[in-house]
Amino acid sequence: MHLAQPRRPSSLLQRRLCIYCWFSSSLVVNIDGENDENFGVIDGRLVATRRNKLKDYYQMTKWFWVILALVSLTIQATRTVDPGPIHGKLLNSGELAITIAFDVEIVLRFATYLPDWRDFFRKGRNWLDLILAIGSTIIQIPPVRSSEAYPWLTIFQLLRFYRVILEVPRMKPLLVSRRTPKIMPIRLG
Repeated sequence: MHLAQPRRPSSLLQRRLCIYCWFSSSLVVNIDGENDENFGVIDGRLVATRRNKLKDYYQMTKWFWVILALVSLTIQATRTVDPGPIHGKLLNSGELAITIAFDVEIVLRFATYLPDWRDFFRKGRNWLDLILAIGSTIIQIPPVRSSEAYPWLTIFQLLRFYRVILEVPRMKPLLVSRRTPKIMPIRLG
């Protein structure tokens, strides 16, 4: 018994999609009306290359997240050893609101990578923001918040400031530099 080889479309410009049946026969379906610029071949497979509209909306909010990181640092800077009841409540509420906002931001950023969600984890900045979001969320849990380790764990909230540094043009190369500084020998004599 000889099985016929499946027919392949000669080009993407023909707007054809091959559906291979179980028994190696093929059916070619014409998908007129679709734009070829919405599809591309990656690693030998036809994939959608349309830009995610959520990514466009997220890009428009870039400065909001930078300002929110600056506000977060300002809230941390106003903390005192013994804050009054109103000041303490305001600090705790502000930290909680900012933490929730950054949690929403990381979920939105993850959604901008859909359907290729694995690309989210290929960028170091996404990893860093995910770790900071998880760490900041964990320290908002009441038992952790009232523990003696809480002041040390606020480093997760303070490290959000790196976003502000990345927006200063001459500071970004210093932050992302992988070179180690050369240590010059000190002569004592």
